[in-house]
Amino acid sequence: MGQLFEVNRKDLSQGRLVERDAAALEDGQVRARIERFSFTANNMTYGAVGDLIGYWHFFPASEEGWGVIPVWSVAEIVESRHSDFPTGERVYGYFPPADELVMQPGEVRATGFVDMMPHRQVLPPLYNRYQRIGPSDPTAENVRVLLAPLHMTSFCLHDALHRENFHDATQVLIASASSKTSLGLAFGLHRDDGGPAVVGLTSAGNVGFVEATGLYDQVVTYDDLDALADKPSVLVDMAGNRSLVSSLNARLGDQLVHRINVGMTHWAEGTGSDEGGDKSSGEENFFFAPSYILERIKEWGPAEFDRRAQDYVAAAANATFGWMEIDERKGLGALAEAYPAFVEGSWPPDKGLVITL
Repeated sequence: MGQLFEVNRKDLSQGRLVERDAAALEDGQVRARIERFSFTANNMTYGAVGDLIGYWHFFPASEEGWGVIPVWSVAEIVESRHSDFPTGERVYGYFPPADELVMQPGEVRATGFVDMMPHRQVLPPLYNRYQRIGPSDPTAENVRVLLAPLHMTSFCLHDALHRENFHDATQVLIASASSKTSLGLAFGLHRDDGGPAVVGLTSAGNVGFVEATGLYDQVVTYDDLDALADKPSVLVDMAGNRSLVSSLNARLGDQLVHRINVGMTHWAEGTGSDEGGDKSSGEENFFFAPSYILERIKEWGPAEFDRRAQDYVAAAANATFGWMEIDERKGLGALAEAYPAFVEGSWPPDKGLVITL
């Protein structure tokens, strides 16, 4: 008997722990016992766009109407009916917030494998890939589960902006500037010699924290957009707040030349355009990191992509880990207790939640 944390797909504010029986293994399958995972505002985005992108289908819930928000985890193979996978192997990747997961390794290599469970094959393939990892200390594993997936998105965003010469903008606006993905992007932009100015948009309560990171040339609150310079701007929208986008359009008009929709840290506000005029006068696109990664792998090759991405992720983690306090809590019940803070958006930006099992 194990536990699983799941949420109401129609009302993400409702979360619950459910008991479930351990599934029997079939030939070619392994059982992974989850050791630790992170939970961040990015996970709320998975829930907010669960139907749009298919996140609900990675890990089935206990009943209709409920869903499982995926998390990034380290796990150990504790039972195996796969000839290439002995017990004791440790892996990193996409898991449910649960005690364990039954997997079906395929394309097994020294560095990793793909979970070939049938219900996952129509989903974004990069989320089905797992790394085989060796022993490591808890601090390194906390960095891995907390920052590696977020800063991979930061790397892709930075590369995409560079690729398009920042859409000829002279400032990049990053909404939800205190989020870990935003800080990873700001890190890359900050070290660009001759690049555009980096402007963090944040709530009044987070101004001190965002300014203290030293990664932004200017920090502007959501209710003081008049402080923005009137010049060509790109918006990297981690917030997904329609009201904010409408206000930025009203403030900048044609100077808002491009908008990249990434996350929904303000998931309760909704996303997209509406009849209220939140459409940008410039171009906009929804940025999906797994698709971008596959595109770049085809262009650069896997080895070169890994080299560039890992160098960036390591540097970004080193630059940002210093301001973050790890809040390590034991058991799935601890996630259930912390979850309302993510729903409310009140989880402190300088803390990273890690659940150990």
